Amino acid sequence: MKLNLPPARLPRFFAIAAAIALLSACDDSTSSQTDRTRETQTSSEQAELQKYNAYVQVANSVRRSYAEDLETYQRYIQPVFDGKDMKDDLLFPSSSTMDRVKDNLDKARSMQPDMPQLDAPAKAYSVALNRAVPLDRDMANYIEAKTYLSDKGAHGRETQPAYISAMETLAKAQTRYTDAIEAKDRSRIKSEFEATEKDTLAYFRIGMVYHIKDSMDLASGFLEGAGVGDKINAFKASLDDFNAMATGYDNKMREQNKTGCAAVMSRANAYLSSGRQIIQRTEDGSYQKDKQQSSQFQLMESQERQDANSLLQNYNNMVSQLNMNQC
Repeated sequence: MKLNLPPARLPRFFAIAAAIALLSACDDSTSSQTDRTRETQTSSEQAELQKYNAYVQVANSVRRSYAEDLETYQRYIQPVFDGKDMKDDLLFPSSSTMDRVKDNLDKARSMQPDMPQLDAPAKAYSVALNRAVPLDRDMANYIEAKTYLSDKGAHGRETQPAYISAMETLAKAQTRYTDAIEAKDRSRIKSEFEATEKDTLAYFRIGMVYHIKDSMDLASGFLEGAGVGDKINAFKASLDDFNAMATGYDNKMREQNKTGCAAVMSRANAYLSSGRQIIQRTEDGSYQKDKQQSSQFQLMESQERQDANSLLQNYNNMVSQLNMNQC
């Protein structure tokens, strides 16, 4: 059967990419400066935003990266076809329908205006998908029908090199595509933050977006298992900046409504708590001690890994809360 695996551990760039269009579009439509922005925004700018958002929807439609799908395949299926493992109930890892991803990607790329910064990586991504689609379908059907039991894995061994090669190319193309979206998003968020009138609701809201992204950048080494390293002080400062923006936002909300926005503050505090716990455990040596535990305890998920997942989850929760814009 074809197994659609849940994103138990989202890759960092996917967690961020999932917020790109939604946060930007939400700011465009909900900030106090919306009317003034729309008055000056040309039809070309509106068309560019629509195309950009379409590109991001494509990125968001893939729940797990193709690199993770390939890693899962190489860990559990390749050893069987290579004769290094014996299993008779294989599950094919797939996070998306590649055909649909490619169709939506091509539709987005055909939109006007031209956006060279995104169009080029989108084209490479489409080409990589086109190569991978038939191989993915063939391997999925082969495994789903358990044909490997009747032919002793012959077709799997024959198809596997081309499949792995296509998936390696696809994984790289997907990363370049999301990196391009992220770069453009950061540029726009920075510009909006710097241009927004200070001490306004819109300023604190875009400030939360700007600083939560900055803090996640500084935590990238930790998320990848390498620790916070020499970025620990910058990470602290970025969390403090995010905290100031969240508090400012809540205060502005309370000027309009005495109850403020408890939902946003709850999510913000959870994210801050995760980040500051990571700093504390880094500074007191907890993670290092954990690594030195006996092999029995190392079989369990480490505290460092748990904290990384917690930070990432609380980041996603904060993003989702901002996107809902319920306050």
